[in-house]
Amino acid sequence: MILKTEDAVSPVIGVMLMIVVTIIIAAVVSGFAGGYSDEDRKAPTAIISCKATDNGLLFTHESGDFVDLVDCNIILTNGEDTRSFAGISELEKVDPIYSYSKDTQITTGNQFYLTADSDGNGSGVDGAYLGWEDPDFYLTTDEIGTYKIIDRESGQIISEGVIAI
Repeated sequence: MILKTEDAVSPVIGVMLMIVVTIIIAAVVSGFAGGYSDEDRKAPTAIISCKATDNGLLFTHESGDFVDLVDCNIILTNGEDTRSFAGISELEKVDPIYSYSKDTQITTGNQFYLTADSDGNGSGVDGAYLGWEDPDFYLTTDEIGTYKIIDRESGQIISEGVIAI
């Protein structure tokens, strides 16, 4: 009895197909690992300090990437109370955020200011030292005031810390 065997595809073509599939898989994995598919924008990182003054909060860019105030939100927290401020608009480069560098992009050494609506003394709130209206929000000495500067597009924190009194 004679057995006859037939190969559907020659071994050389089979090996070539396996090599091609391996190269395609390696290219896809490399693309994802290298960030090719990552469309998320990375927020700048910076060290920014904050100090309370008589009329508002003075922020100083200590080091790190430049920060465009147009693309930022500032969130203040006093205990459980929170207030958010939008960054400088291109049209109104003042109120409530004012850049001392006269530019919306700040870098190391530049300062910007968040103007308060009141100094807190006439607010009727015990221990208030700065206040904002609509909605009412006050920084008080009995709570630790904190700030976060957030990149509006990515939602990532650029800088955060405690407000120095």
